[in-house]
Amino acid sequence: MELKFTEHPIVKPPTDEEILFLAQNEPKILAELHAAHEGRIRGAEEDPLRHGFDLDGWQRMRRGLNNYNECLVLGGNRSGKTTGCAKMVMQAVTENTDGHVVCFSQNADTSVKVQQAAVWEMMPKEFRRKTKSIDGYINFSMQNGFTGSSFIFPDTRTRVDFKTYTQFSNNQTILEGFEFGFKNPGSLNIGAWLDEYLGDSALVNTLRFRLATRDSKLLIGFTPIDGFTPFISEYLRGAETLETKEAELLGNKKVPITQYSPERDAAVCYLHSDENPFGGYERIAKDLRGRPENDIMVRAYGIPVKSMTSLLPLFSPEVNVLSDEENKYGMKFPEITEDFTVYQVVDPAGARNYSAIWAAVNEDEDIYIRREWPDRDTYGEWALFGDPKWKYGPASKKIGLDVQGYAELFREIEEEMGVEVMERIGDSRFFAKENENNTDLFSSFEDHGMIFVPSDGKTEDIGIAAVDEWFNYNPNYDIDEANRPRCFIHEDCKNLIDTLINYNSNGKMDEALKDFFDLIRYLRMSNGGLGPDHYTSYQMMATVKSQGGY
Repeated sequence: MELKFTEHPIVKPPTDEEILFLAQNEPKILAELHAAHEGRIRGAEEDPLRHGFDLDGWQRMRRGLNNYNECLVLGGNRSGKTTGCAKMVMQAVTENTDGHVVCFSQNADTSVKVQQAAVWEMMPKEFRRKTKSIDGYINFSMQNGFTGSSFIFPDTRTRVDFKTYTQFSNNQTILEGFEFGFKNPGSLNIGAWLDEYLGDSALVNTLRFRLATRDSKLLIGFTPIDGFTPFISEYLRGAETLETKEAELLGNKKVPITQYSPERDAAVCYLHSDENPFGGYERIAKDLRGRPENDIMVRAYGIPVKSMTSLLPLFSPEVNVLSDEENKYGMKFPEITEDFTVYQVVDPAGARNYSAIWAAVNEDEDIYIRREWPDRDTYGEWALFGDPKWKYGPASKKIGLDVQGYAELFREIEEEMGVEVMERIGDSRFFAKENENNTDLFSSFEDHGMIFVPSDGKTEDIGIAAVDEWFNYNPNYDIDEANRPRCFIHEDCKNLIDTLINYNSNGKMDEALKDFFDLIRYLRMSNGGLGPDHYTSYQMMATVKSQGGY
């Protein structure tokens, strides 16, 4: 009888030549080889927790959980992220005793069909039936998931509860009194798994207190197809890359597979689509070839490239943020010489520091924003993502400068930059407010040798659309002289960069981000909405003012 070896992406059968040789000379060995091959595949299918195959990314997840209290897992399409998280949870449940684990999903439907189904798939073979005893209870159906959205694993007396983000939003006390994790932990002391977490820090902050008692771990899964949330950006901000891997679809460019998040003291693991032999990578690769690089980075390698709520979809730190060194597109931030026309924009505030940027325009009318104040490196963040909205950070806290102090500060910065400002733009409404001396900021700054012109008064929506034009280019083609955005920002302007990534014009929710966004909006709407002009040396001499530079 001819033996048929089942095809499998990992377990490879003997070659046709080897099968023919063994059939003719060693039929017993061939039969044993066939039984081992089929048994290995059958064992992995029937009991994937104990006999299944581990993907490379899952090992990185384990290392992250062993080294840090939190692990963020970002995955490309069909990268095995949810299956890997479910396996980690069930390993924790079966290998530790006297525990309590909570698993969160988007809603009841995704909880049953995705998260609970993935955990059930990893249930040990002997418990894939209704189990009822003094120490445990397991009852599962594909239609309704686990009875009561929970189960108790008998051998280890561990409870696993499935909840939704909506439940927590409606009642933030649902976790009160619980301690998550294991009383007697061995390996993988996981206390909570958040699948596709789109929320803010409220739930995570609550969980951290519930995980601390048993020193247990938090596992967060996220697919960045539509961009990242402000909460996820906390993990990505300033992340240090520890391991890289060549990305075949990006010309073997090295991309991260593990990072350390100093902001959250957490591991960040990237699961690549080509690391999952069961995920249909060939089809994914075929669909992605020729697509923009950002699409490939997100869908094949799980690397976030933009904020989910961005008003400027084409703004990309990879393209629009330049340093003093050349990037892969052959661009770097230029030296601001006398061939540029320099502008300053100021947005004052009563309860906060003023904010300001300095931008230079060349003869091609490209805009290069070189400096911001207050800058992140010196003063910290201008805006922090809070609970549940953005809040003002340390850079916004007043340092007690009056108009004279600001004028002196601005001159010091401009001397350091080696530039002369041709035009200064101030927020038209705030600059025009009269103070207790019956003067406004236009007059007060003019008294100290600085002439400001009012910002354009058009609506914010018009300004946002105009700023978006500055970042417009065709991402389907290479960046060159003909296909490139018009506005670039120096990497030192971190508060402005964060604002451009995250600002969504949500009123009070985004209020702390508005100051720096207004700066670039006022710059864009200058010159009657045409944007800042470039002036030659001759033209600048003809427009020189009596005070305050040009």
